[in-house]
Amino acid sequence: MKKQKVTEKIKDDPMFPLRHSAEHILHMSVESLLPGAKKVMGPPIEGGFYGDFDIADKISEEDFEKIERRMQEIVNENLPIKVRKSTFKELKEIFKENPFKLEMIEELEKDKQEPTICEVGDTKSKFHDIDLCAGNHVDKTGKVKAFKLLSVAGAYWRGSEKNKMLTRIYATAFDSKEKLEEYLKILEEQKKRDHRNINKYLEVFDIYEEIGPGLPVWLPNGMIIKEELENWGKQTEEKWGYVRVSTPFMTKRKLFELSGHVPYFEDEMYKVGVPGEEGDDYFIKPMNCPFHHLVFRSKPRTYKELPLRIAEYGTVARYENRGSINGILRPRLFCQNDAHVYCSEKQAIEVFVEIVNLHKYYYDTLGLTNYHIELNLRDSAKMDKYHGNEEMWVKAEKITREALDKSGIEYTVVNEGAAHYGPKMDFKVKSAIGTEYGISTNQIDLYMPERFGLKYIDKDGKEKSVIVQHRAPLGSSERFVGFLMEHFAGAFPVWLCPLQVEIIPIGDKHIKYAQEIADKMEEKHLRAHVDDRAETMQAKIRDAQMKKIPYMLIVGDKEVENKQVSVRLRTEKNLGAKDLDEVIHIIEQMYLTKSLNLW
Repeated sequence: MKKQKVTEKIKDDPMFPLRHSAEHILHMSVESLLPGAKKVMGPPIEGGFYGDFDIADKISEEDFEKIERRMQEIVNENLPIKVRKSTFKELKEIFKENPFKLEMIEELEKDKQEPTICEVGDTKSKFHDIDLCAGNHVDKTGKVKAFKLLSVAGAYWRGSEKNKMLTRIYATAFDSKEKLEEYLKILEEQKKRDHRNINKYLEVFDIYEEIGPGLPVWLPNGMIIKEELENWGKQTEEKWGYVRVSTPFMTKRKLFELSGHVPYFEDEMYKVGVPGEEGDDYFIKPMNCPFHHLVFRSKPRTYKELPLRIAEYGTVARYENRGSINGILRPRLFCQNDAHVYCSEKQAIEVFVEIVNLHKYYYDTLGLTNYHIELNLRDSAKMDKYHGNEEMWVKAEKITREALDKSGIEYTVVNEGAAHYGPKMDFKVKSAIGTEYGISTNQIDLYMPERFGLKYIDKDGKEKSVIVQHRAPLGSSERFVGFLMEHFAGAFPVWLCPLQVEIIPIGDKHIKYAQEIADKMEEKHLRAHVDDRAETMQAKIRDAQMKKIPYMLIVGDKEVENKQVSVRLRTEKNLGAKDLDEVIHIIEQMYLTKSLNLW
């Protein structure tokens, strides 16, 4: 599992000092209860914190109660929490039995950083602990008013499968029991909405051990949702002036050496051996960008062709270790709603705003109103990971800021997370229960045009470099469908539902009429099914509601005689008998208009 970075957003959370303190209390509790256990690390994360431990014995959630009791004892002692300067000699002596801490200490010493330690209590206290830490904490353990251990998992040291597997305990803490209870209710709802749980009855995807982790198979229901979204994306892009290409699933190494990705992303790329070409390394495609750059460069371009919008639903593969994989929200193989827009510098802001508006169109149609933008800039502590010169970065940032200001959409600045070639704009979307997802992106790129020689002839007859904008409004099909599953709790809008209408005949003699209705629905390209199982009507209704099917049309003697259907919605609302043609027309309109309503 990759280490979760303490971002500026987490540090700005008013709960950060309290949770950081609770993390130390957790470490103290586990070490005091389990002789030989070694604390490793564990920063606060969004919504809580975690602690990593090197433990010989397996820990389960059954152990949480005794760990929490010990934590409460430490809280009740109201011990002081202090941070003070230390020396590398002192630290090496304190942690001489902890190889993980010693490794961190050696790195601090190598980087010539001033070491500090956090001390909870003192040598006279019932509980006493010293840890390698720079702060920020509350001043006493008693201020940690409410906490809860949530789950336990495995995590590799340093996030590498080559290293030792540690035990990770996830937890949360608040300054009141009321806030904790409220948060736990949200977590329970999130658990219900987990796309992997919803998938058990919607049957959207499956993952088979014989195929491999992180390699989802789209089942028939999932393919309907995926293709509805992709067709919508393609139709929309056609209207917005995009042209489509299809690029190979693998490429020679030198393409990603040219793009500059190899030194930064090689560990995330899958290598392929090609018989007879042992001298050449090939990669499975991790991204579409370099392929599109070659398409642009394939012939002379003029200002009349700009902006040129090249789009592709391209399947890509990136390595994720097993601990990071999460259903279809974070797989190893996924299909991106990708495109690259090549424009002049004068067009850059207008094109950027156009892309923001395209994002807004998609989100508004889906009823996703709770979103904002994060503008990810360079991390000043890691300037060596970025390509290009300072002038290029300053210009790219200036264009991005001006475009965002012009778009009128709310955005925050984060001084980390930029792409290696330029600043990155991420759309952050909150689901119905407040879970935030990074769904899509747009990026200004002045570096790749230089690497690939992406030029055009301007009105004055001079050759100039284009600006590239990388955009993916619908993200990847996998991540977007996973997000929508959780956002809608499986109750998709009518147009996305794998099965839109379940027709339920009361008796065998009504099956013929039910099938006639299904045929009429299919003529309108609606997805309908006749449930002719030997089950009770109530069981059939219950099953349809479990599968979140929008409409249940019940037919009996009266409906057959009057050419009607009795309409029941998945919300359990019963609309009673309706004229068949009227019902078909209404459902068709809900489908064609991509309405969020049912009736």
